[in-house]
Amino acid sequence: MTTRIGRWLAVAAGAAMVAVLGSCGGDSGGDGVTPPPPTNVTTTGAITGFGSVYVNGVRYATGGADIEIDGTKATQADLKVGQVVDIKGTMDDGSAKADVIRYHHNLEGPVTAIEGLSFVAMGQTVLVSSDTSLGDPITIDPDLLVIKGLVIGDVVEVSGLIDADGSILATRVDLRLNEGAYDVYGTASEVDAALKTFRINALRVDYSSANIEDFPSGAPSNGDLVLVTGLEFDDGGEFIATKVELRYDQEVLPDPGDMVNLQGVINAFVSATAFEVAGFPVTTTTATVYENGTVADLALDVQVCVVGTLDANGVLVATRIRFHVESSVRIVSDVSAIDLGNDRLTVLGLQVTTDNNTRFEDESAADVEPFSLAGLHTGDWVDVRGYEYPADSGKVYATRVERVDDLAAGEHRVRGPFRDPATPDFDVLAVAVHTIIGNADPSLDTRFRIETVPGEPAIKLEPAEFFALPEETLVEARGTWSGTVLTAEYAIVKTCDD
Repeated sequence: MTTRIGRWLAVAAGAAMVAVLGSCGGDSGGDGVTPPPPTNVTTTGAITGFGSVYVNGVRYATGGADIEIDGTKATQADLKVGQVVDIKGTMDDGSAKADVIRYHHNLEGPVTAIEGLSFVAMGQTVLVSSDTSLGDPITIDPDLLVIKGLVIGDVVEVSGLIDADGSILATRVDLRLNEGAYDVYGTASEVDAALKTFRINALRVDYSSANIEDFPSGAPSNGDLVLVTGLEFDDGGEFIATKVELRYDQEVLPDPGDMVNLQGVINAFVSATAFEVAGFPVTTTTATVYENGTVADLALDVQVCVVGTLDANGVLVATRIRFHVESSVRIVSDVSAIDLGNDRLTVLGLQVTTDNNTRFEDESAADVEPFSLAGLHTGDWVDVRGYEYPADSGKVYATRVERVDDLAAGEHRVRGPFRDPATPDFDVLAVAVHTIIGNADPSLDTRFRIETVPGEPAIKLEPAEFFALPEETLVEARGTWSGTVLTAEYAIVKTCDD
């Protein structure tokens, strides 16, 4: 596979590249020491918030930044949470500034198939999850685990991370008007120079009449990262390209010596000292620090955020690797307290901590953009996704906070580990849950269920079966909240992400 940085280094072959990283030496003429120069930094990742731009846990000041969206000049106001962007700028004494911001979607084109929480567009399989930001009117049905508001023929814009088999882990999906050109970004394979065709996963591309741009050989080769643009498909579903570009943007690719902050999926893996993330070759050392995992967790298709320095050979030498943690905790309820000073809120009595990595969105009727913790008020309903941190603490680290309308007529929800069962009560995290069993009116009894695959009815459980579950089983309780206890209308064993 031809990597992004490898392709750029090949194009730039023969150019002298000198890296200088560190403090300036010498005496400043007084008792002070000349401060080190700003460090060049390159970042790739999904936008999690605004007030400047937050990517991979870093706030990048955007004043004076050169911003482009799909090759067109833009402003910060045109960017959206969930879009994967490339940023080049500087880091100085803990503060980051963006000089260049580039966004280009993975694809824009018609949907040809939908199944569960995935769909196909432009021959690419797109996977949607609780980590995906969805533009109106697209939603996920939390009970059926299917995508709503999207039908075959709709034109979508998708931004996301690409895994080893070419599937897109969507970080944002929006509907687009069915007008103008379609395009798709990916790795060329099965290149046939005689027929002038190639594939990007399941999409076959005819480039016989296309403008070819930036290829050193004058034509695409297997393994090239390409952007293909066109207006139509032939009767066999082949995409007729009007333009094929080799995808690299020297403005946002790092130079040797630059700091790199990279979010992506491990899409090629030989060993812990030789793997690729989002097309960048990465290596580790004995000094590499791991968060949410260990070196043994490095493997194909694992999602990570890598921070390090690019060496003279175009390899990212990792100083820190943070593993993506599944957002298994979900809380849907009203906010009872907000602590802006410590970036916390309280929901269902649980302490929820946020930071620069937390994605904030307003899905309520107010539809405020940009949105942040400061925009929340006590009494607002939120849908919080995250995980327990520290372990066994009953506290939640939020990966995503959405303000929502109370469309469930007061139905509060909490999902997390099953703890301290004592029929008819149990805990989810540190939330006390009470169930009703054997009521004179059976319609008031708690309904115990096992969630099943989309489209199939839930499996009923007897109360005794539910309370015999092993502790730490992932469960969800839905019902009414008294301020101290959630009385469950439903108690569900969770098997799928929604």
